[in-house]
Amino acid sequence: MQAIELEGAGSPLKVVNKPKPRPRPDGVVIQMKAAPILSYMQGVVSGELPYMLPRGAFTPGSDVIGTVAAVGAEVFDLAPGTLVHARPHIASRGFTGETDDILIGLTGMAPASERVQRIWPDGAFAEYVHYPVDCITPLDPLAHLPAARLAALMFLAVPYGGFLSMGLKAGQSVIIGGATGNFGAHAVLVALAMGASRVVPVGRKRSLLDQLRERDPERVFPSVLTGDVERDTASIVAAAEGLPDGYLDITGGGGTEPVLACIRALKKKGEIVLMGALQEAIQIPYVEIMVRGLTIRGNFMYPPHAPGDLARMIAAGRIDLSDLQIQTYPLGEAAAAIEAAAGMGGLSFNVLSGR
Repeated sequence: MQAIELEGAGSPLKVVNKPKPRPRPDGVVIQMKAAPILSYMQGVVSGELPYMLPRGAFTPGSDVIGTVAAVGAEVFDLAPGTLVHARPHIASRGFTGETDDILIGLTGMAPASERVQRIWPDGAFAEYVHYPVDCITPLDPLAHLPAARLAALMFLAVPYGGFLSMGLKAGQSVIIGGATGNFGAHAVLVALAMGASRVVPVGRKRSLLDQLRERDPERVFPSVLTGDVERDTASIVAAAEGLPDGYLDITGGGGTEPVLACIRALKKKGEIVLMGALQEAIQIPYVEIMVRGLTIRGNFMYPPHAPGDLARMIAAGRIDLSDLQIQTYPLGEAAAAIEAAAGMGGLSFNVLSGR
């Protein structure tokens, strides 16, 4: 089979031929139909982003849409040919309470993650991929949709995990920080599907925010950042027509001032969920948070049931994937696809296609 191989950060991506994987007892082999590309994947490949890659040559790529080709002896009720989504997040099983999480084909998350990566080193960018059964969600009710569109599950599931952590309820209002990135823009679709009464996407790119407004002009009211905390706080409150209930931040970078502006725009007992990649320490208005009873929590990824929940929302018409701007590339052009994905945002992303 054909696969993409990376020998280490900074090495060129190679197209190689290798044997089709055989499933471990708890594994599922999937014929890849579509593998979405992160906008920052070029930084991972080049080493600009200091990710904990598997040691030695491996196949990169995180999420997969495909059909089941084979299953291990401990996998039941998953027939060959079933359309599935495979998520990349797994963790070690132990007794300490501290798990060694990894994102398959992308990064380790703890010092001991290497031992998990040795078992599951290879990711999505291959004709056939091998994932643990715990990562699999059947998607047969969505089999009529193009696999490339279903690849949006990667960008939908992460913010959905944040909203679940927040406890977002129908009728509540929510701020979305970093809304012009892929995950932030798809968060708008998820918030609408969950019944948010008013969604305030926050970002610097007015054109992308205007595109999000078009999804539901009666419920989506963007706020364009200026860098002035007081001015941006007032703009967010005005867009929300009051103080919002929650704030999901999924910012990739660009400074900490917007975080402070969004925190200050919240109502009493408001919920703040941090899921972005800011490297700087954020400003915490200690007394304001205490007096107003705000809750700040971090959240990584999403629970295993999230892709299934989202699949049902898509099937019910709550999330419309028809007008996402998707560019597909054949597997052999992975390097070009990854380079072209750099800097993409909003509801636009690249996908590698399988056979």
